[in-house]
Amino acid sequence: MAYYWAKFKNIDNQLYRFDTRIYLQNVDEVLESDICIGAIVGKNPGSAIPIDMNKERFSEITLNNDKLLPTIRNLLLKSCNQTTGRIYIQVLNLFYLCNPDLNEAIKNLENNMNPETCYSEKNKFPWIWFVWGGHHEKLSIHKSRFKTVKSNRFFYLNNKTKKIEEGFPSDWVCARHTQGLKHDLVLPYLKSLFK
Repeated sequence: MAYYWAKFKNIDNQLYRFDTRIYLQNVDEVLESDICIGAIVGKNPGSAIPIDMNKERFSEITLNNDKLLPTIRNLLLKSCNQTTGRIYIQVLNLFYLCNPDLNEAIKNLENNMNPETCYSEKNKFPWIWFVWGGHHEKLSIHKSRFKTVKSNRFFYLNNKTKKIEEGFPSDWVCARHTQGLKHDLVLPYLKSLFK
């Protein structure tokens, strides 16, 4: 039983994480009938690793001090009135190379002219929450592809105004990451998603 699941793949001796899911309740496996209630977009998978490296199926994730996944789960548990059943939040990323050292991950990314993206980016989501931080010369080129991901609603917490703003964040706006985030800044908006 676990809350966090993904598919992992070794590409050129580098570990990649795809189709990452945060379940609100413990599940013992991922099913096609599970319901996605929304998505978040971060920079890249950090320190979380698979319990099982079977490429054909989902693996439980060992967090290894990765705080993003449990923070998002806790925020949604406080916001969503439907916390039972097989519902999950999809995690998307600017790139999918696993590495807790962002600078090192970016160097590896630069050597890969066509980094593999996650097939789940082709899905449609009820909402997408951007948590990828501010402008970064080497990462910002990856942001524009999320303009084409289908969703009924885009939003982010503007780090400057400390307010949720709807729409796609411009490159020069800091779409606040969850690290050290005061929950009160986002909870009223997240609760409104489930009314």
